[in-house]
Amino acid sequence: MADLIKVCALSGLDEEGRDCYLIEINNDIFVVDCGMSMPDKTIPGIDSILPNFEYLIKNKNRVKAYIITHGHDEEIGALKYFYPLVPAPIYCTFAASQFIVSQADIYKVKVKFDFKIVKPTDDVNIAGHRVRFFQTCHNMCESQGVAFSTDRGNIIYTSDFIVDFTVKDKDFCFDTKAITFLSEEPTLMLLAESKCAHIDGYCAPHHRVTRKISKYFTDSNKRIFVSCFWQNIFRIYEIISLAKVNGKKIYLFDNYTKNIVQTLMNVNILPITNQDIIPTEDLLRVRNQDVVVLMLGHREDIYKKMIKLSSGLIDDKRLVLSKDDIFINASIPTAIFDVIATKAIDALFKTGCEVINLKRKDMPSMHARQDDLKYFLSLLRPKYYVPVRGSYKKLIANAKLALSMDIGLNHMNVFILDNGSVLNFDNSPRPYVIPSERSGINVAPILVDGKGISMIGDEIINDRRKLGVDGVVMLAIAVSKDTKQICAGPDCQMRGFVFVKEAEPLLKSLSQIFIEEVKMVLAQGSLNFEKAIANTKERCKRFIRKENGRDPHIIATVNII
Repeated sequence: MADLIKVCALSGLDEEGRDCYLIEINNDIFVVDCGMSMPDKTIPGIDSILPNFEYLIKNKNRVKAYIITHGHDEEIGALKYFYPLVPAPIYCTFAASQFIVSQADIYKVKVKFDFKIVKPTDDVNIAGHRVRFFQTCHNMCESQGVAFSTDRGNIIYTSDFIVDFTVKDKDFCFDTKAITFLSEEPTLMLLAESKCAHIDGYCAPHHRVTRKISKYFTDSNKRIFVSCFWQNIFRIYEIISLAKVNGKKIYLFDNYTKNIVQTLMNVNILPITNQDIIPTEDLLRVRNQDVVVLMLGHREDIYKKMIKLSSGLIDDKRLVLSKDDIFINASIPTAIFDVIATKAIDALFKTGCEVINLKRKDMPSMHARQDDLKYFLSLLRPKYYVPVRGSYKKLIANAKLALSMDIGLNHMNVFILDNGSVLNFDNSPRPYVIPSERSGINVAPILVDGKGISMIGDEIINDRRKLGVDGVVMLAIAVSKDTKQICAGPDCQMRGFVFVKEAEPLLKSLSQIFIEEVKMVLAQGSLNFEKAIANTKERCKRFIRKENGRDPHIIATVNII
């Protein structure tokens, strides 16, 4: 009997980030990537968003391995939280393992991981299944795709990639030989990323920062500052290579930058030694024109560093910006960081330094465009095709691209899935999709709030939105248990709602509503104020909405003493 296969996404579909896909072969589950995503402004107070692991916890005895394709947050961010609940060997490169451990340390999560280190060209046996890796070119070092062998054909997941035949460094090269070798066998299914599937052409060479900034390293006599996200390892590699080729030395801006660079040097990613790095005490001994100050950061922290530097608030006054400096902003923001990024750039201009602000249209992200995807599709000619990783619009663009190629793909064998839906290969004549509402797989996101993780529901998120927009009204009253009379209050306070001079008449009206509801309960000889509190909230909401059209969050409390 042919292998029984199920393919499902816990997250990563109709969104960008939070990649987590399940490949089930017979009774064995493989978890491909285990990432998190960042919240946008519609989810206040949340630090990150994780996939839901309820299904894996219920079936943890069937989980045979985690397959990690590379070391970005979107691929490894959730692993530190859920690994203790669903332990299994982690197959990843040495570089990815270091980033996984480093992340756990940064978030102060104590986890003992079981790493099985693989190279991006390895062919391994996991629980009796042949699993092959192939290296791809991406902005994270040692990025790899993966192929699962089944008796129906190979299931191949590209992960994030671009086709770039010109990269010479072994940590970023595109392994055409391995992919060509896979093409000699039948491909049952190809899962390919969709983030840039709506853009024509190849990504390369537009992604290279060297072509945009090399002249400043070659021609300028000014001291150079460069900011970059730490996870864009390819860009860091380019910046450091430029510095070295032009005889400049690197000064690491802060301890965070030092730790990242040291990690990359430990895994032999960067083309430098300690002799290329300026010790803190020797900064003034090196001519300004020979200095490149590298600033690395994560998320919005990189822009906070830029603002702090521009304001002269850093402890090291040797790094104060002036007209004799160039600041190259190579940390190109995503949409959710546009506001703070704009603030940071404005602050840089105020210092008088020369500002080179690279923009998204100048520096595209290293994700597969249409011709990159066509390379995989034409070479592998899959029997079934599943676009992954991207908003619904981009999944559709990826699917349409596949349909246009005249390689046997049509509306019957190209699948756009939802998180939680299952593409099922059993003894039926054709594969079929079990919708998410019938699959029994919970995909409600898990939200990281501070140091904890929880299933924060829509009600709490809506409350936080109200607090941010309309403020809060807090009512409290004290009732004597013995006399069953109001003995203190009500105390009524407002935050983020109305100006103080407008508050007094409103406070009196709201207090009177609260007193009326509490007295109705006391008149019945009861101390159960649950209904009184609910009625108070509802009446106060209606009154405030009528008076000034606002809808603040209402908190009402009865203290029995």
